Amino acid sequence: MFNYQQLIAEGNIKSIPELHRFFFEEIAYDWMKAYEEMSPKHGVITLQNFWSFTFIIDDGNQLRDTDRDNDTREILDGRTVAAFGISNVNINHTNRKTMRSWLGKTSKVFAHFGPNYDKGHFIAHGFGGPIDVNLFPQRRDINRGWYEEGKPYRQMERYVAANPGTFVFSRPIYNDLSQCPEKIEFGYCTTDLKFTVKQFPNR
Repeated sequence: MFNYQQLIAEGNIKSIPELHRFFFEEIAYDWMKAYEEMSPKHGVITLQNFWSFTFIIDDGNQLRDTDRDNDTREILDGRTVAAFGISNVNINHTNRKTMRSWLGKTSKVFAHFGPNYDKGHFIAHGFGGPIDVNLFPQRRDINRGWYEEGKPYRQMERYVAANPGTFVFSRPIYNDLSQCPEKIEFGYCTTDLKFTVKQFPNR
């Protein structure tokens, strides 16, 4: 896990806007490198903005190696590498209704991962998160704050939702080529530049 507190101290970051720029210009590329090491098979990786949040996306489309006659390009599942931004109250209230039908019924679309998954958000709907690339199969107990493993996750989300202007990020850690992460690294930074970061299991 990255030591974000140390990184922003070394970067002489003094404000949330500076922090956001630092993540966009520096940390995002560190995350990309870590992802490429984690997943040697990947597609084209880009930074894209959705509803005021930045998402790092692996589109799953491997570029053809034109120097090889027997190129074995694969089309992989597109998936999110990380997401970050500043929490806000600009909530799209149609998203929750749309999410219920997005991709299909949850119990069917995620059935191959097991019966205990929700359509989770990397960036919660309650502090401005979109749908689409923001949705992933998330363990139900973590997403809903159940039991000892899930309670801290929901506590962190509640803090971010109650404090607009908080910098927040979510970084999935994968152990295969699917869209279902092994773990989620979730964190936020308060306006006085203090980080809270935890990893949560997702398998």
